[in-house]
Amino acid sequence: MQQNTWVQLMAMRGKDAQAIILPYVLSVLGVFTFIIWGGETADTGAVQLAVAAWVVLGSLWTLLWFDGVLADVGAGMQDMDGEVAGSNMGQNFAKAPFALFRGFNALVIVIMAVLQISALYA
Repeated sequence: MQQNTWVQLMAMRGKDAQAIILPYVLSVLGVFTFIIWGGETADTGAVQLAVAAWVVLGSLWTLLWFDGVLADVGAGMQDMDGEVAGSNMGQNFAKAPFALFRGFNALVIVIMAVLQISALYA
């Protein structure tokens, strides 16, 4: 792979990661805000179901999106050319535990979804 192509792909996947973080955080904050200040509306069964579906589907979407980014960035580590791989940054990148990053990402998103649904039905 040409170095320019590799750089563009890595930059694109980095932008993909940045693109999902803010909507996810705002969604979580919005759900918790609704749970705290939603009043009687938050206690309605149909509304709770709709919010729970949003939490589950939004979390699944975020998990798949960000996991794909981490998988591609981890794979990109193997496509570094000699110049990049030999640099200090390239050597540090090659040591990054992407499997751990992917597992931790999944754990955080699942815990946040469980907390939101637990708070919704409490």
